[in-house]
Amino acid sequence: MRASFFLCLAGLLFFTGCANYRLGTGGQVSFRTLYVAPVVNETNAPQTVAIVSTQIREAFLHDSRVILVNTAEEADATLTVHLVKYGREIQTRETRDTGLARKFDVTLSAKATLRDNRDNKPIFTDRAIDATRQIFTDGGQQLQAEYQNIPLLAESLAKNVRSATLDIW
Repeated sequence: MRASFFLCLAGLLFFTGCANYRLGTGGQVSFRTLYVAPVVNETNAPQTVAIVSTQIREAFLHDSRVILVNTAEEADATLTVHLVKYGREIQTRETRDTGLARKFDVTLSAKATLRDNRDNKPIFTDRAIDATRQIFTDGGQQLQAEYQNIPLLAESLAKNVRSATLDIW
């Protein structure tokens, strides 16, 4: 009798302890709808605007904290992203020829601005956001490796933009 009482009490405490658990972040943002302006490319990486814009929108679509809208007039806030730097840094050199690189870190840097449309005040301005991925150049195929890396780099940047926009700072 006594053991069953303690077992029921332990079960009751366990279930009430987990009753307020929620998935995801607990923070709330000050806006409900968001317009993502087309990305502006100021880098030397061609054809990145469409890929990065799509990945940023996809990142926000997979998050239930905001609703994306099609125009700035419909939105509580507007996000603008400027791609400001695309660069590569050698990480590993070829063993037989140290003048040839084998592995690079490729970085795409952006500046994001989030503006509250209701009172026309910035929430944040020119926040630096970076994404870095590695590429390997076997057989001298650096350009092909960089081209194949752009969607992955855009996806990483989009996740970082979403985090900078929605996570509590």
